Amino acid sequence: MSSVTAVFRGGSPDLRQVVAYARAGLNAACRVAAAAIAVWLLAHVRSGSDPQVYALTTGTALLAAYVALGGTSFRVWALYLIGFILFAKLRGWADGVGAPVQFDYAATMEETLFLGVLPSVWLQERLYSFARLGPVEAYTIGVYLSYFFAPHAVAFALWRFDRERFKTYAFSFMATLYIGLLTCAVLPTAPPWMAAQMGYIRHVYQVLPDIAGEVTPGTYHAAYELAGANNVAAMPSLHAAIPFLMAIALWKYRGLRWLGAAYAASMLFSIVYLGEHYAVDGLVGWAIAGAAWAGVTALLKELRSRGMLAGEDETSGAALALRAFVRSPAGMLARPRDVRVGRDVPPAPPPKN
Repeated sequence: MSSVTAVFRGGSPDLRQVVAYARAGLNAACRVAAAAIAVWLLAHVRSGSDPQVYALTTGTALLAAYVALGGTSFRVWALYLIGFILFAKLRGWADGVGAPVQFDYAATMEETLFLGVLPSVWLQERLYSFARLGPVEAYTIGVYLSYFFAPHAVAFALWRFDRERFKTYAFSFMATLYIGLLTCAVLPTAPPWMAAQMGYIRHVYQVLPDIAGEVTPGTYHAAYELAGANNVAAMPSLHAAIPFLMAIALWKYRGLRWLGAAYAASMLFSIVYLGEHYAVDGLVGWAIAGAAWAGVTALLKELRSRGMLAGEDETSGAALALRAFVRSPAGMLARPRDVRVGRDVPPAPPPKN
């Protein structure tokens, strides 16, 4: 009988067992906290801080990931973190390449696709009142800002529960980011709100600074600097591409597939309603993410068939582990092969001579 069962049945658990459970719980809590810190720092690593602060942020993010994942997991995660951190610094650089900013081609594509209607204009004329924070604004702003955290949270969960899925997600994530970065550098494109200011389309509000300026003046511009944003990186929309990639990664799991799909659709609606992207920016982002996933999947399959990449058992408890994750946040940091629901895992039998 386990010590936990003994407690509920009025038994007398062994003190050493109680201490062991307490240590395990504390260890899991520390790892959960370290994972949360790593995700939070990754969301802030885009900041245009001075080199000393940036180096400190990067080093702390790597350390937090090391604590959360353990030494054996750190090598792959170091590549993930370094790849994202490099992208974050290059993101603000892309608009300095010197290519002329495009103001009209995306609007023309949009009008052709939607029979003369610009979705941003159509939605704001019917739903938006200037600087008013209503339910639609609160929801779309919340979804929009979640982009800076959610992709890394999904990466952590996949790493703990399904290592093979994580590999595909991580490589597809990097491919999507860098394809988007290259496109923004060679074809900088103005978002709807900027095209409207320049007179290329009918008026479109930039909802985020409108509302943030009314609530707390200067908040939006401070957040903009923190995010290291690029004003002319509308095409393709990585805000739409990455949630679509997350939806593809989660589609395998019956309990999460519709949540991922709803999140991707909500993000597309949000970026259009807020005036940050055209709908075609998002659809192109979806296409890039889908192509990246398909390409990485095919590449990894080919490498495994040639024996150049060691595979792991994808059916070794991924579904049970995801169920455990929903039931207990501490279970997120258990090793994938150790996660079982409702029973202990017997040790592997010794090999027969």
